[in-house]
Amino acid sequence: MKEKIGIFGKKNSIVKYNLDTQESLWFADLPHGHSPKAIAQYKDYLIVIDQNWLGTKNVSCFSESKGNLLWRYRYNFLSGGWGYYFNPIFLGDHLFFNSGATDFTKLCCKTGRIIFKRNIKPKKFFSFNTYQIMLTGDSLIAYSNKEIRKIDIESGLSEVDKNLTEKFNLKGVTASLGNGVSFISSISSLNQQIEDEAASASSGGGAGAT
Repeated sequence: MKEKIGIFGKKNSIVKYNLDTQESLWFADLPHGHSPKAIAQYKDYLIVIDQNWLGTKNVSCFSESKGNLLWRYRYNFLSGGWGYYFNPIFLGDHLFFNSGATDFTKLCCKTGRIIFKRNIKPKKFFSFNTYQIMLTGDSLIAYSNKEIRKIDIESGLSEVDKNLTEKFNLKGVTASLGNGVSFISSISSLNQQIEDEAASASSGGGAGAT
């Protein structure tokens, strides 16, 4: 019978707990004053998004089996700033994620080393195109409302997929799902967005009322 194991987070810490034996298997610290907002797992990589009362967020990666910290980054550094959300795609021992309107990043899960950060397409003045990346099969693509681009997973370089761009109507696409995103998924990213927008509206409402 499979053991009942749970990962639990509260202010300043996360713990892996055996519910059958009622004992802690490991305990790990978070930055002081930070509480977990999302916990998810891919292979032996445990991804934790934590936040303090000021709204400062981190993305931390722990070993799920041992509990040791593998790497940690400020959330905004990975996501590309306000209005962009960390929604990683896993492939092998690497993760890919949008890091701005036209940028994406490849990071090593084991070490946290950023292998590259690429501009999908140079942004022109007065251009408001944004790209989303997704994994389809073992191929990485990026799409905007005008085109689909094929991305070389090793180099990060991209080129227009003329066949797909011509045959698939991209206008009006508001969400998508490829493979490799089941661990954190768009739902977690959306929840963070809703929370930020609610906090911003609340702050703005308060300021306007005085």
